Amino acid sequence: KQWYQRRVAITAGGLSEKISAKTDLTSCVLCPAGTEKTIDVDKEFFDSKIKMSVFTCEPCVAGKYREEGYAGKCKDCTSGHVTKSDGLAICTICPKGKYEVGLKECTLCADGKVTKQEGLTVCTACSVEGLLSYANSDQSACDTCEVGTVPNTDRTECEDCEAGEYRGAGDTTCQTCAGVQYSNLPGSVSCKNCPVGQVPNTDKVGCDECEVGMYRGSLNAKCVVCAGGYHTDGETGQNECIMCSKGQKTETIPSQTGIQCVDCLPGSYSAADGTATCSTCASPTVTLTGKQHECVLCELGTVYVKSDTCKTCPVGEYNDNQDKVDGVCKACESPLVTLTEKQSECVLCEKGKGWDTPSTCRVCVAGEYSDEGLCKSCPHNHVSTTDGLTECTLCPNGDHSDEKATVCLTCEEEGTMKEAGVNELQWQKCVADEGVACTKQDVDSVYGLFQDVSFMRAGKSEEKDCLYDEADPTTNLKPKAKFSCELISETDAAIKPTYNCIKTPNTAKIEALTEEITAENTDDASSQLNEFASEGAAGIGDIAAAADVLEKIAQSATEVSEAATENIVSAVSSMAAGDLVTDDIAQKQEISKKMVANIKEIAKRTAVANKLIKSVNVAIMKVQNADGAKDISFFLPDAKDLTQLGQPGDGGEEGGKPRQPSIAIGSATGIKEMSVVLISGDAFFPTKSTGPLPAGNSTSEVRDTLWSDLKGEFDPAEGAEAAESLKFVNSVVLEIDVGEQEAGFVLNLYIKPNFQIGDTANNMKKMGNRRVQIKYICAWYDNKAETAEWKTDGCETIYDSSAVEAGVVCSCSHNTSFAVLMAAEEIDPGYLEVQSLMSQILLGGSVLGLIATIGLILPASAIVTTRSAKVNICFSIALLLASLLFLLQDIFIKADNTGLIQLKSIGCAVYTMLQHYMWLVVFMWTMIEGFLMYLSLVQVFGSHISNYMLKFNLVAYGVPIVFPLAGYFAFTKKITVGGVEVVDHQYMAETMCFLKPGTINFYALFFGPLILAIIVNLVFFGLVLKVIRNSKNANLSDKEQLMRQMKAAVGVMVLLGTGWVLGVFMNIPAPGLQITLQYLFIVFNASQGIFVFVFYVLLNDGVKSFWLEKLGMNTAAPKSGGGASTATNVYANASTSKQEADHTYSNAAEFPAKKDDNANL
Repeated sequence: KQWYQRRVAITAGGLSEKISAKTDLTSCVLCPAGTEKTIDVDKEFFDSKIKMSVFTCEPCVAGKYREEGYAGKCKDCTSGHVTKSDGLAICTICPKGKYEVGLKECTLCADGKVTKQEGLTVCTACSVEGLLSYANSDQSACDTCEVGTVPNTDRTECEDCEAGEYRGAGDTTCQTCAGVQYSNLPGSVSCKNCPVGQVPNTDKVGCDECEVGMYRGSLNAKCVVCAGGYHTDGETGQNECIMCSKGQKTETIPSQTGIQCVDCLPGSYSAADGTATCSTCASPTVTLTGKQHECVLCELGTVYVKSDTCKTCPVGEYNDNQDKVDGVCKACESPLVTLTEKQSECVLCEKGKGWDTPSTCRVCVAGEYSDEGLCKSCPHNHVSTTDGLTECTLCPNGDHSDEKATVCLTCEEEGTMKEAGVNELQWQKCVADEGVACTKQDVDSVYGLFQDVSFMRAGKSEEKDCLYDEADPTTNLKPKAKFSCELISETDAAIKPTYNCIKTPNTAKIEALTEEITAENTDDASSQLNEFASEGAAGIGDIAAAADVLEKIAQSATEVSEAATENIVSAVSSMAAGDLVTDDIAQKQEISKKMVANIKEIAKRTAVANKLIKSVNVAIMKVQNADGAKDISFFLPDAKDLTQLGQPGDGGEEGGKPRQPSIAIGSATGIKEMSVVLISGDAFFPTKSTGPLPAGNSTSEVRDTLWSDLKGEFDPAEGAEAAESLKFVNSVVLEIDVGEQEAGFVLNLYIKPNFQIGDTANNMKKMGNRRVQIKYICAWYDNKAETAEWKTDGCETIYDSSAVEAGVVCSCSHNTSFAVLMAAEEIDPGYLEVQSLMSQILLGGSVLGLIATIGLILPASAIVTTRSAKVNICFSIALLLASLLFLLQDIFIKADNTGLIQLKSIGCAVYTMLQHYMWLVVFMWTMIEGFLMYLSLVQVFGSHISNYMLKFNLVAYGVPIVFPLAGYFAFTKKITVGGVEVVDHQYMAETMCFLKPGTINFYALFFGPLILAIIVNLVFFGLVLKVIRNSKNANLSDKEQLMRQMKAAVGVMVLLGTGWVLGVFMNIPAPGLQITLQYLFIVFNASQGIFVFVFYVLLNDGVKSFWLEKLGMNTAAPKSGGGASTATNVYANASTSKQEADHTYSNAAEFPAKKDDNANL
């Protein structure tokens, strides 16, 4: 009943945990914590005799728990909690890194998974959090791998990126090094760049050098094969390729990828560095060895076979044409040979030998001579007596010979020789031996070969028709060439040809060219003209035809190309060197005028500006200066070769200093456009008055020849007429066109003459009884006149005659053809030396007279205090200084510039101004003398002047000072052309330090004041002369009175300088009168000091009485005024009165010779 009841009770009570452990079974108790009650139904007891249900406390199974005091059954642990064994009262929470499995245990998370919190039933894979996440060691969190590492497969740890890889901060996986980068260590956070010239190896763990012939630069991702023509010079690991040398090419290195340089093979070349391939030489050029940068023509003496082979010409053959491509040398033709191989030309056999075969020479035998490589038979009248001679000997007078003779035969009578059939040359010689003659001969010229010019005596001539000229339709006659037999020595004569021909063999070809010219073919036409001109010397007809060609080209083309211009300049240059001598000057002038006009037109139309186009004899330039430069300069080392013409900037320094130009053209208004034609000679500027400069190997030789040629002009033989004055074109001729000129236009040209005569010592010479100087003259060619000539009007010539090598400046008021001429001019006539000697003697006497005058008057106190004496002394001092300066000039200054004072120097300028000044002072004192005479003898009344000497001196010395200063500074100017500065000394003379005669300053500043002084003094002289004429002396006869008056008149004239009036008339053209006046001028003016002494001292009673008394020869001096004084004083008035005291007289006749006024007159 209890069990049942208990069972029921238990049953009824549910799962009561209050099961009593008491065996008395009297109450229910809770099972211990961690256990729960269990029912064992029908449990048998007592050997199964009794069966009953039994309640027991059994441990909670693992995964379950029952805490203390809980009456229920064991409970499952909550998720994430476990009881690892039975009978636990509480569940344990699974820690981080583990997760709950069946509530029974906490199991570690699988690799790569974590539990970040306690009590989790599921582990989280770190891969979910990122590619770089991995489980930490206790699997409680996912950590991130550091740079350079990545999680392992299980994500249990980080492992280093392998070498060749890297992981940076922004990468999630290990990256393979890209491009030219590598990493040689595991765990790299970045890759390193391979050095230039290297690339990463396959694993990218290191760098390998680029192979030979390959390179890697900083911009390349791999090793690159060098471009064609480049290589690495056999080195690996290069960051760039270098160029192969010229003469090389590139090819691939065997078994490699790179390329290398190899030499070009013979027959090929590469012209520049860095060439990939070699080019085959074009025929006829070759390269005979490898590694050549250019193909060359086969040497002269060899001939082209193929691009790598030249054949050597054997003896007897030659090759002078390097363009020849047939492989065959030329055979020498008589009279030329080659005696050794590899010759570029055949030569003449040596002297004494002649041509035998193309490869051999033979000795010329007797009766022959060697000439131009041939053994020739001696001509008629010549013999050779032995082998190996180079010339035959002319038979002596009276002998003759046949051709190829070894002996001369005696001449016989002309008729006998003719009858015997002797050659005409033989009997003509015999005849010529009796008197000078010219033998029969052929004459070759630019106008053709004139054959059989006849035998003729000296003085005879023969005319022949010109070979290429057409007959005049009106007369049916051709122009003639004249051949004259002229004496060249006392015993010899020669043919002198004079060609009045026009056309040459080339003229017709040039004429035909004119008809073919169009605007499209001017280049071809000019090329043909140049070709024709270069075929031989030109004649007058060629010039005319070429001028037409140039005119047609200028008309057809608005612009002439540079190539055409070059051809034209070359053609005209060749023609300028031709034979243009003719008797028909007018015709030559007309043709030359046309040629010059057309070449100038070509210069205007040329397509190229500011560039010289030049040849030997002609050069042109079209100048275009937008900025209007002041001048343009040229350098010319050799005036005979214009190809050497250059401009500044063409390498123009000498000794570190800029070269001085040879030619310069300038204008103060600037040059914007200009055409310039330069011609080296006067071939296109013919006149009758100009001639060629003498030939010579040196300056002195040319100068000596020049003086010799001029001798006949300035020192002709007695009875012969002087030769016509000859001028020489002594510079490059400049043809200049600057277009329309503004008013006042002046063109300045600086030109260095071709031949420089030297300084004054060389360019001045005495010829006979004359002094002659060679001078430069700036001239322009006037081709508009009926007879063209060089003219000097409109051009001013400026140069230093003492340094003519410095060049000449031509200042011209127009533009045309300019040149510097050289001509000899007479600067002193033959009688000038006599006049100079006469001047020196008289001036010397004047100097002594003036010194004596001053020395004798000054001590005479009674006289020196008078107004007249004071003025006379001042006048004498001025005249003395002027005379001394003039005399001393011959000591200090020489016409040949060898004196102490150099001509045109500053010293010379000062000396000139001093002379100029002192003579003007003299003129002033003469006017003061005249004025004083006027006051003393004419005016009489009111003649008193206060402070008169101060006033007189101020006027005499003050007024003239302006004139020399104005003359020097106003008429000495500097002209600069092309950087060359030339001083124009218009104030000073060429050969002395005095004013330059014939110039404006001479007439205005010296001659003008002189005329003024003369006019004033002539007025005074007339007035004084009237007083003298009216003066009477009762003690003298009429004849004595007349003689006294004449003496007085002459004395007054000299004292007043009225003798200078003769100078006004000395330029009268009549030679005889002119010379007479010159001598009178010298007598009156050079002796002025002598007259002063005579009239101031010898005829002055006061001075004589003073010195006689002083010397004890006279005890009483004469009284001034009447008595003895008037007996010897031609100016003294006979009467005296008390009116003398107050200077008050009724008329001039009453005026006495008072000491304060006119005692010494």
